[in-house]
Amino acid sequence: MKVTRMITVPKGQSKAIRVAFATKSGDEVDEHFGWARRFVIYDVTQGGFAKAGRIEFDGEELDEHGSDDKLNGKIEALEDCDLVYSTAIGGPAAARLTRRGIQPLVARDVTSLERLLAQLIETLRGPTPPWLRKLTRDDDPERFKSFDDDE
Repeated sequence: MKVTRMITVPKGQSKAIRVAFATKSGDEVDEHFGWARRFVIYDVTQGGFAKAGRIEFDGEELDEHGSDDKLNGKIEALEDCDLVYSTAIGGPAAARLTRRGIQPLVARDVTSLERLLAQLIETLRGPTPPWLRKLTRDDDPERFKSFDDDE
């Protein structure tokens, strides 16, 4: 499988979350993880988002069901991403991403990137769920509030 990484913005030391979207169109999440030939990459913070590049894959093994070769290459190419959106993902691929510290997310319907990016920004503004807080390395100042309320 041929992998073409066109990352125009190196992953920085900022608190930005790097997000990959499986897409044919470039505007929507409209691909299954295993069959996707293109991922567009964005960096997202509480203040907004910026396109960081794209990764493209080419090769006949992308059309094969259950091919470990295509999964290995994709996961390695996405190694500096924190989240990966697709319309669907198999259990083995999701497990491999998770072991690498990449959170797979499924957009059930074809969903615009702009809408997903706006939702992610809103989520980052708080209260941030624990799975996302782990990526941003932010402490939640309200995390013990419910304990105080119980007393």
